Amino acid sequence: MSRVAEEVQGSVDPLEARWVELARGGDEEAFAVLVRAHQDQLYRVALRMTGNPHDAQDILQEAFLQAWQHLPSFRRDAQFSTWITRIVINRCHNLRRARRPTDPLPDEAEPAAAMPQAPAAEALAMAAQRRDAVRQALLALPFDQRAPLVLTTFGGYTHAETGRILGISENAAKVRAHRARRALAIILREWR
Repeated sequence: MSRVAEEVQGSVDPLEARWVELARGGDEEAFAVLVRAHQDQLYRVALRMTGNPHDAQDILQEAFLQAWQHLPSFRRDAQFSTWITRIVINRCHNLRRARRPTDPLPDEAEPAAAMPQAPAAEALAMAAQRRDAVRQALLALPFDQRAPLVLTTFGGYTHAETGRILGISENAAKVRAHRARRALAIILREWR
C-alpha cells in the first residue's frame, strides 16, 4: 500500500467508510446519508467558485448524480469528501470553460435623488458594494489560484487536503492560495 493510501486509510472515519461501502452496493439511503453529511460544505465551495447560487446548486446536483453513478468505481485511495469535492471543482471548471467571458453592459447611472441619503443606508450600500467587489475579485482570479483559496479559506480544507483534491502537492496548494490572497489584496487595495 502506498504512503498516501496508508495516510488516507488512517484518517478515514470508519462510520463514513461503512456508508460508502453500503452506497457502493447500491444502498440509496446510505448515499443519502453521505449527501446530507457533505452538501453544505460542497455548496459553499461551489458558490465561492461560481459566484452564483443557482449555478452552485446545479453543480452540486450534477456532482452528486455523477458520484452516485461512479461510486462503484470509487477506488477508496482518497476519502469520500476529497473525491466528491474534486467532482465539484471539476464541474465548476467545466462551467467556467463553457461560458465565454463577457463584459456586462454598463448600468445606467441612477439619479442621485433615487439613492437613500440616511447614514445607515449609505453604510449598508458601501458594505454591499464591498461584498460585491470581493466576490468579483475572487471570480477574476485564475482558476488555479481561486480553487485552492476557496477550498482552504471557505471550504475549511487543509493545504494537504486541498492538494489531494486538486491533484497537486501540499506546497503547490499553499503557494497558489498565497498568490491568490496577494492578488486579491492588490485588486481590493482601494477598499482598505
